[in-house]
Amino acid sequence: MFARTVSRRVLAGATLAAGGYAAFALQRDRSAHNEVHVSIPLKAEAPAIPSRSELLDKMAKTDQFDVLVIGGGATGTGCAVDGATRGLNVALVEMNDFASGTSSKSTKMAHGGVRYLEKAFWELSKAQLDLVIEALNERGHMLNTAPHLCKVLPIMIPVYNYWQVPYFYVGCKMYDLFAGSQNLKSSYMMTARRASEVAPMLDASILKAGLVYHDGSFNDSRMNAALAVTAIERGATVLNYMEVTRLLKNEKTGRVEGAMARDRETGKEFRINAKVVVNSTGPFSDRILQMDNAKDGLPRNDLVQFANEGHDSIGSRVAVSNPRMVVPSAGVHIVLPAFYCPKQIGLLDAKTSDGRVMFFLPWQGKVLAGTTDIPMKQVPENPTATEADIQDILKELQHYIKFPVKREDVLSAWAGIRPLVRDPRTLKEGDDVSSTQGLVRNHFLFTSDNGLVTIAGGKWTTYREMAEETIDEVVKQGHFQAKPCITKKIKLAGAEGWDPNFVAMLAQEYHLSSKMAEHLANNYGTRSPIICEMFRRDEKNQLPVTFGGRENVTVYKNVNFDSFRYPFTIAELKYSVKYEYTRTALDFLMRRTRFGFLDAKQALEAVKGTVSIMGDELGWDENKRLSEIQQASDFIKTFGV
Repeated sequence: MFARTVSRRVLAGATLAAGGYAAFALQRDRSAHNEVHVSIPLKAEAPAIPSRSELLDKMAKTDQFDVLVIGGGATGTGCAVDGATRGLNVALVEMNDFASGTSSKSTKMAHGGVRYLEKAFWELSKAQLDLVIEALNERGHMLNTAPHLCKVLPIMIPVYNYWQVPYFYVGCKMYDLFAGSQNLKSSYMMTARRASEVAPMLDASILKAGLVYHDGSFNDSRMNAALAVTAIERGATVLNYMEVTRLLKNEKTGRVEGAMARDRETGKEFRINAKVVVNSTGPFSDRILQMDNAKDGLPRNDLVQFANEGHDSIGSRVAVSNPRMVVPSAGVHIVLPAFYCPKQIGLLDAKTSDGRVMFFLPWQGKVLAGTTDIPMKQVPENPTATEADIQDILKELQHYIKFPVKREDVLSAWAGIRPLVRDPRTLKEGDDVSSTQGLVRNHFLFTSDNGLVTIAGGKWTTYREMAEETIDEVVKQGHFQAKPCITKKIKLAGAEGWDPNFVAMLAQEYHLSSKMAEHLANNYGTRSPIICEMFRRDEKNQLPVTFGGRENVTVYKNVNFDSFRYPFTIAELKYSVKYEYTRTALDFLMRRTRFGFLDAKQALEAVKGTVSIMGDELGWDENKRLSEIQQASDFIKTFGV
């Protein structure tokens, strides 16, 4: 009787509570319905930023910076943002352009790593599991700080054996579970019929099911540029094309106290004094470590030499020979036409013929496929994809694509160096530097006896946490009174005031096509109205960069109007020169836009137009223009064309 009474009371209470909540929810929905949503007005302006010459002048006049960051990739620029927002006086120098190395050649995924989760369970590895959880957490921060550049992407795992269905299903659900509050969307299973409808290019006759999970997809080099610009807007002195030629050391203690850097545009040398120096040069970390080990702070004479054997012979000079900290491997990606993959969902081949994982992802209107994992003995300056690498990916793709996979469909191909790292202090003279023993699967941070802070390893998704830990170490080494880290919450350049309806707002305000509005919004965010105002002022600014410098397009014979398929305009080029520190044609064609990565042949056609516009904007003479055309053309030709 007592139990029955309690049950009735609980049931009655639950009913009343449910009814009350329903009434509350209904009233809330009515209130929300009656509210008028006012969108943030479009602003055709950006915070005032110093020119490159002003940044150089600031660098020359600053007696001592709190911290000098060497390297302008993802982690380096992340350190600059973190340090500047904590109140430190930050300088950053990059030998080439922002994201000119590994940071522009990633798989474009903000992800935790499903394969690491699988390894964690099979190997009972807490370290692997921690890596997954860390990356899943940071994935959410990337989507928050740059929502215009980072998007949620569903990825389907085609299943060809019934016994794999529960295996992959549990794996996807565990992936959701470990993401916790940062989980993007719940994974789910598709029937074979539904999977073949979503991905008609798959062979439905052998398909048993499809498992779908969610990760993030992003534009890596544009995010890198956004980090650099954000750091400058927060007060940091950030410069590309500044090469460190020597580490400055205290004569008595040997402690690193700055660096000598050469402006590669003018040849002028700058002395940069800093209380703490950070080595954030990715695959090139050993080069700076070798300077740290040298009493005079100078690089070794044999650092740059020509490779002549094996995979290292692909037309590139070696930047670091016999690295001790970095154990490099080459990851090759190719870009294919959109029909190789569904437009709104990626594909993951969970187990290739040689045990690797292959991604086939929709990206920028094309399909990104990869990647290989080829061990290397040296670190090349500009790694390139070999024909064998390209054929390897195509061969794997053909295993489950119904139509013929053709080499001529490859629009672009490139290689990036994936730096696995180890503690170089554990190696002795004569040890085998190519050994994988002692490798750190996560990032690695340490401070040398001379006070040089080095951060290496990791991946794009965890750049922010790597930067936070690095600046924590900088604060400790420099005994600074710094503010707390806020990089989990700040919005990067172009993300301020972002609205999910920004594409529609842009199209309506400036009468743009849906394709152009989406392109501008998803690449420049809330700063795209600046480009749209250039469209309004001069119709020539709406033309693709291929036609740069041509006063009247109609008088030119053999004009390739395929260029209009790619919405990379003259206005975007002018914007990138003024607001994003674009200094060469390759900066624009490869990194501020992804033209060369998406279609190398078409990007090659755009070189002369790009140089013509940039030459006018930057005051280049004829020799400089010819040199730029030659260098850009030679580089783009290495992208699989």
